[in-house]
Parts: sequence; C-alpha cells; structure tokens
Amino acid sequence: MSLSLKATTPETIEFDENILKIEWKDGVISEFPLLELRKRCPCVVCKGGHGGKIGATTGGIKEAKLLSFSKVGRYAINLVWGDYHNTGIYSFDSLRLYAQGEPGDLGIP
Repeated sequence: MSLSLKATTPETIEFDENILKIEWKDGVISEFPLLELRKRCPCVVCKGGHGGKIGATTGGIKEAKLLSFSKVGRYAINLVWGDYHNTGIYSFDSLRLYAQGEPGDLGIP
C-alpha cells in the first residue's frame, strides 16, 4: 500500500505512561500501546537476527515505560525504553501501516 507524504509525516508526537500518540499531517491521530511497541521493536536483536529466535528477547516483557524519543531524519522515530533499550528505529511508514491494521515492519511480535 502506498501512503501519501502527509499520511506519514507527524504533526505532533507525545506520550504518557501507556500510549504513544501521533497526529499525522493529514489530520489522522494514531495511538500505540507502549507495551505493544516495545514487544514489536524492529531492531535486529529483537527481530531474532544474529542467530536469535524471533520474540526471544521481547516475549517475556510484561510492561513498558517510554523514557524519551527522538526523530531520525524525516522518516522515523527512535524510542528509549525504561529498560534502556534504544536500538529500534520505527519508521513512520511502518507505524502508520500498523495503526491501519497492516503489519508493515512491526508485524512480528
């Protein structure tokens, strides 16, 4: 599925203890449960790369606290979690697709 630039460009990004909320430039608001985002971290270690098993590092996570975030260029966001894990780069395309019920890069927990 092809998304417009407005559909994948954040107007605002904020979070509380449970939700990461993105308002996109096209006016749509997406809310992401933090625990789901942490379990779906797209980094190579969490995805089972380097000989690991998918979900081995994230399967036992029962809670997630987001400490901070930073934008990565114009295409992604980097999240710093309460366990100090910070190597996952969540593309705005993937987040928008995930919010619309499509797996994108966040499809495997």
